[in-house]
This record gives sequence, structure tokens and C-alpha cells, in this order.
Amino acid sequence: MSGLMALCSCSKEVMNDSQMERDSRLTVLTRSDGLDESKEIAMPIRYYVFNNEDVCVATLTQDDATTPVSAELAKGVYDVYAIGGADENRLVLPTQERAEKTTVVTLKDGQAPDDLMTAHSTVTLTSNGSNTLTLSLERKVCQIVSVTINNVPDGTEEVSVSISPLYESILLNGDYQGEGGSYTIPLTRQDNSYTWTETSTGIFLFPSVGKPTISVKIGDSTYSYNCQEEMASNYKISIEGTYTGEGPDNVTFKGTITGVSWFDEKNIRFNFNETGCETIVDNDQTDEGVIDTPVPEVGSLYQDCYVLAVNGKQATVLSPKEERDIVKLTNSVEEDVNEALRDWSVPNITATWELIDDSTLDLIESMLGQPGFPTFGSYGYLYLSSSKIDGFSISKGTINRSSSVPSPSCYLRPVATLTFK
Repeated sequence: MSGLMALCSCSKEVMNDSQMERDSRLTVLTRSDGLDESKEIAMPIRYYVFNNEDVCVATLTQDDATTPVSAELAKGVYDVYAIGGADENRLVLPTQERAEKTTVVTLKDGQAPDDLMTAHSTVTLTSNGSNTLTLSLERKVCQIVSVTINNVPDGTEEVSVSISPLYESILLNGDYQGEGGSYTIPLTRQDNSYTWTETSTGIFLFPSVGKPTISVKIGDSTYSYNCQEEMASNYKISIEGTYTGEGPDNVTFKGTITGVSWFDEKNIRFNFNETGCETIVDNDQTDEGVIDTPVPEVGSLYQDCYVLAVNGKQATVLSPKEERDIVKLTNSVEEDVNEALRDWSVPNITATWELIDDSTLDLIESMLGQPGFPTFGSYGYLYLSSSKIDGFSISKGTINRSSSVPSPSCYLRPVATLTFK
């Protein structure tokens, strides 16, 4: 979940074709402290300014962090949308005349996304006045930093890793579109001939649609694994797999997802062969964090936490408590939620608490009304939808999802994954 926030300074005068009297100035600001990679802004930035009739009245382009950007506009209310990483050699960006809030920003043929960010804010300009608007940019892509397959049989001519389904594009307003995307990473044989790798840090991908499938192709054989979690934006992802045995019947595959911003580091580990896949824990993993009791059953309570799902020795549990006023609106929603999750505590539970995601929300909906299932109020709750924090409510046994910005009145009720012996 994550989301990356960055602030930047900007200003090149751009006049629009509006015949209205332009007697106010809008200046857009961002700022980067440059101390952390996660704080850097994807350049260049393209700004689109819409009036209250949803007509794009100005476009502005910032090519570097030292050149401020401003425009003369008539008084009124404006929506400002920003695309960070607006590389016209890679993206098809709308012109001012054709721009709408839901215009699709597509990739040119043969291109993959680079570092890509979006932002939106509303500003009111008065006559003979000026306004300085600070935008918070959110990263919309994840980054593949390395892929390694070890112990590949001698004589293999081709090794690759594919990921699908992925979102295919974004809209000007930052929403995703298209759910049929995929990406294949061909690997290169190393000097020892048994290790195949790809270590380019320039592979950026749109997030996965739900929990993706990772396919490993070794020669003519392909093995597929259904991930246990989404591949969300603002994650750096390293994948390492090890082929074991003399034939293509036993392969161990490890993956590491490292959060750049407010997500903690997570590990994905599984075995796969012709007969299927099984999520595993490395033999060298310590017992730290493993609960020395049998895994509880779905629908039971563990330390007052309701057990939503069980996968092998792991159980997904729902916090017995909920809190409101998490979203302060003084920072980004992501920062507010991240801070609350870090401080979240439940007696006798040591765990990393996370937002409910789409798949967990589907699970909750299927359990509504069952005996012993926890009560949810009729108000809004926070959840993670395709790497974006949204709200949901429950009415008459149905989940109602919302794509609007969560309000301070929304409640937080997170989940955690516990490992049992």
C-alpha cells in the first residue's frame, strides 16, 4: 500500500486560449529533500488545469526541479492534475484540447512504463490574487530490481519470468484502466552457465490486478504460481528461484517484496512442479514470530481476533478493535494510515497489521451474517484497493466500495497474518 509522497518547486508562464479575463495567478509548487530515493520526483511533470465545467484551460510542463511553473487564469475553482514522469518518448499524453479527467495515458508501442506518478488537488482563485498550490505526488508503478534463477540444468537455451495480470494504463485522474497486461523478463546466462539473471533497475510495471500469477519458463517447461498477495505500486521487487533435482519436477522459488514507503518488507516463498504449487517457509528461517500452538480454525477466535482464513500454518485474523479519526488531512492519507498501522496493538498479539485488501474484503462479504462474525458499523472503513486507499461500508449484508478520498470519519480495522506451529 503504498504510496509515495513528494513535494517540488516550479514556474514557467503558460497562457491558455480562454477569452475570460485572466486576473489571477496560479503557481504550482513541489519540493524534494533529495535525501531518500523514495522522495525523488519522476520528471518531467505535466500539469492539466480544469475549470468548474471540466474544460482543460491550461497545460504546464516542468522539465526540472529548479524551474517554477505558473499560469494566468480567471477567478474560479480549478482542478489541477499532474503526471510525474511524463516522458513523451514513452507515453501518449493528451493535448490541452483533447484532455479530460478520464483521458487514458497510454504507452507507445513497444514501451513499458518508467517511474510514473500522479497527483490531484482543487484550488479556488480570486480576482487580482495569486495562489500557491502544493501537490503531493503518488507513485503508480512498482519496480523490478532483480530476477535470478539458480541451478538451471546445463544445456538450457531459454529462461524467463512472466507476471500477469497487470493494469495496462492510467487515466489522467490517476485511476488504472485495463486488466489484461502482462510482462515477460528474459534472463541471461551467467559465466557459470547454471545461473540466469536480470539485474536491470529500469523495469517499472503497473500494479497487478489482484493477486498475480508468476510463471517461470525453463526451456520448454513452464511453471506457474498464484501469489498470496498483490503486487502493489511503490514496491521494489526482487525475485530469486532455485531449480532442484535432476529433472523439471522439483523447483524452489523465492521472492522478496521490499516496500519503498510505508509498506514493510514481505517475503514470498513457494515450491512448484507439474503437480501443483505449495507456499513454504525457508528451512533456515528462525522460529521468531511462530506461535507455539496449532493453527486455529476459520470462524474461530484467537486472542479475540476473528480468523478469516487459514493457509497451511498461517491464519489471517481480523483486529477485534477499530478506530476512527485516522485520516487527519494534514498529511497524505497514506502517511496517516501508515502511522496508525505502525502503532496498532492488540493484547497478546505480535504482528504486522495491514489494511484490508480487495480479496480480504470479498472474504468478509461472504462471511457477513454467519454466527459469531464480528459486527461492522454502517459507517465507512478504510481498505486497500489496487494499491490505492479507498473506503467501504456495509449495508444489508452487502459491501459498498467507494473510490472517493476517505474522510476523517472513516474507521480503521486492520488484519494480520499469524504463523503457527
